[in-house]
Amino acid sequence: MSTVGTNSLYRRYAAMLRRVRALSSLRDMVGLPPEADISERQWEVLLNSLKTAEKRLDLRLRQHAKTLLSKDTGNMGTHQSLQAELGDVELQLTKTFAFFDTYADILSQRLMPGLGRLLAGCDALALDAMRRHHPALDLVEPPLVYCDRGYGASIARQDVRLPDGTPNPMPMIQIPYTRILEKWNLTSVLHEAGHEVMVRLGMVDMWPRIAQAALARQGASAEVQHLFGMWMSEIGPDFWTFGCSGIAAPGGIRELLVLPPAMMLRISETDPHPTPYLRVLINFEWCRQVWGFGLWDQWEQEWLALYPLEDLPEKQRRTLLACRQHLPTLCRAMLQTRLQVLSGKPMTSLFDLNTLHPVHLRRLALDARKGRLNLSGLRPTAHLAVFRLVKELNILSPERLDAVMAQWLKQLKFLTIQ
Repeated sequence: MSTVGTNSLYRRYAAMLRRVRALSSLRDMVGLPPEADISERQWEVLLNSLKTAEKRLDLRLRQHAKTLLSKDTGNMGTHQSLQAELGDVELQLTKTFAFFDTYADILSQRLMPGLGRLLAGCDALALDAMRRHHPALDLVEPPLVYCDRGYGASIARQDVRLPDGTPNPMPMIQIPYTRILEKWNLTSVLHEAGHEVMVRLGMVDMWPRIAQAALARQGASAEVQHLFGMWMSEIGPDFWTFGCSGIAAPGGIRELLVLPPAMMLRISETDPHPTPYLRVLINFEWCRQVWGFGLWDQWEQEWLALYPLEDLPEKQRRTLLACRQHLPTLCRAMLQTRLQVLSGKPMTSLFDLNTLHPVHLRRLALDARKGRLNLSGLRPTAHLAVFRLVKELNILSPERLDAVMAQWLKQLKFLTIQ
């Protein structure tokens, strides 16, 4: 009876050891084709996390088993101790496999021939959005983009704890499947990248102070100061999107934020997302202050006509009007404030807004009529500005533009991911 018990425990131990040693097999198990594969650096940081867990559990399991199995194998106390250790390791292994399964599920999307290559391009787009000239941004690992159901995009930032408690080794950006069907709205990827950047540059707590101070100097009410201070956690990434992609940011957000009027004009005292009505207007104001008169002025007239404020309850109407009145102050502060984290330069110093000037990019967009689109010399995120102009100027049909952008996205991985 004792011998049977010992053999049973040993088989259990050996089976668990095999499962532990399977943690580092993720790359072989998924088997991504080269054109849809993630970069070597992405594999490196991902497998390092799995190998670390594997080594820790492997060592713990072998040491405990060696100690106990070298003792009297007929001793029930020995059996009980090893069984308890196996149970504890099982719990740890289950948590680690939750991390393994998360990435296995995400990476398996890339086995779909069409989607996989497009997601690889989205990785390159997200990386370009994060990598700007600052030491803190050089530390961000290449992000991983995947699709999921739902209305909006989101990010699991690098080093945050995943549901199983494991630190996330790289930024994971989730976008709705519909973004792949409307590639000119991939600015969602840039916005989520902006969330990572705001944390890396220590701007999450800084922007509310800057906004509230600027608004206070212009006599804004305490309510307006409070609302904008709360909203800066989302306005900051919106600003990052604008800096990366220029006119693609307002062009995209006016299409993405289409909700029933009650939701578009709703004011919440607790939601960090700005009222959609104002969020779109902020993007128009950035364009106006940087480039003067342009397409965004027409967009703004249409937007104001679509969402009239006259029939709203008086308090809601007054608050929205007061916020709208102070948009130029807010936008000016974000464009011009010199930041200590940037050695006394404004955040615009991280971008090339002159290159993104729609007048310059319009020439490139118009060339699409002749069957060519020369994007050389532009960063990938700036490409979105050109594609937005192609769309707004009706240079190509939506179907033709989608085909052009699909080919562009499939090639982007090989141009930029390191």
